Amino acid sequence: MKIAGDTHTHTTACQHAYSTLLENIRHAAAMGHRFLVTTEHGPGMEGAPHEWFFENLRKAVPREVEGVVVIKGCEANLMDLAGTLDVPKAGLDRLDLVMVSMHRVTFPKNTTPEERTAAWQAVAQDPRVDVIGHLGDPRFLADYEAVIRAVKEGGQAVELNNSSPKSRPGSEENCLAIARLCREYKVPVLLSTDAHFCTAIGNVEWSASIAREAGIPEEQILNTSYRRFRDWLAARHPIDDLPEE
Repeated sequence: MKIAGDTHTHTTACQHAYSTLLENIRHAAAMGHRFLVTTEHGPGMEGAPHEWFFENLRKAVPREVEGVVVIKGCEANLMDLAGTLDVPKAGLDRLDLVMVSMHRVTFPKNTTPEERTAAWQAVAQDPRVDVIGHLGDPRFLADYEAVIRAVKEGGQAVELNNSSPKSRPGSEENCLAIARLCREYKVPVLLSTDAHFCTAIGNVEWSASIAREAGIPEEQILNTSYRRFRDWLAARHPIDDLPEE
């Protein structure tokens, strides 16, 4: 399954990735992608960019570089059970797309599945959140049906993260269950790489296989079409400079 753009990518700005934004863009162009979403970790994670990085991103980076539409986003960290994010509102308001993920270095330890479910439900009520990141992490088990119902109500999308089998071992069964729930509740899905080096961009073989096994139709997968992704994003937030095609 071919994607029109990768929706979860990192750069050297986060200090544990190994390609620059321009290198990522050029690799996306070489893959024939129409767009690329850059989603740096929020400042609650050690080594992540300062909050000013996110405030300045839309102004500093051109909308289109070497034929690739650059979508300026973040991967905000979920910091507590109340749904607090580590990217301040001033930054969130200047971004095109906000993804939220749980990470072991930022989310409270020793929480229960019930507490994590409630935290995700709080995130789903936040209108600035667009995407739920790597939900299938076995370290953060939750009531996936309750979470997907909340995401459906909030209008967000769920990513199927191609890095999960390697970065979050044991995710496979959870991700398949989540994908099946997304199909059942008609929640939009993104196939992403979570690339930390440019050559990983566009490799969604595993996440695509999960989508196929779950029976998700292609029209439910937002980033197999630039137009589909653009229309969904523009309906969530007014962005006046996104190319039509």
